[in-house]
Amino acid sequence: MFSIGEHLIHPGQGVCTVTGFKDTPTPMLILEAGSGHKKTQLMYPVAQSDRLHPAISREAAEELIDHYNDLECDDFTERNANLEETYFKQLIKHGAPDTVRVVKTMRHRIRSAEEHSRKPSSYYARVLKEARRRSLEELACALECTEEHVEELLEAQVAASEN
Repeated sequence: MFSIGEHLIHPGQGVCTVTGFKDTPTPMLILEAGSGHKKTQLMYPVAQSDRLHPAISREAAEELIDHYNDLECDDFTERNANLEETYFKQLIKHGAPDTVRVVKTMRHRIRSAEEHSRKPSSYYARVLKEARRRSLEELACALECTEEHVEELLEAQVAASEN
């Protein structure tokens, strides 16, 4: 079970903080999702808590960022773009490192299509946007810093690999 103050990954919301518990009539976790002016309070059934999992640890986040360039892109393909999009959206629900891998994969696919003078699939941008948001939010939470700082750390890794 989770404890008050613990950060966890909600499949639909991303990073949430456990703020309390409610026992009646059905046991519920009280969660707070989002940051800034977008904070939302959620009630989540304890019976379904197996769908929630702890957010990435500080050590794992540092390791993920330090070895970003070693992270392999996901090579999943399907003839139907909707099935591909569904696959990647499911990965996003797991949190980091899956969200970071999806970001890297979508950026690679967009760049590859453009290099071949093709228009990238429209789902690439949708999936990239959500995976990026969730990645930055979770890594910033783990590292206790801003999302902008996490983005700088990742960009530094990419720049180092290009040199």
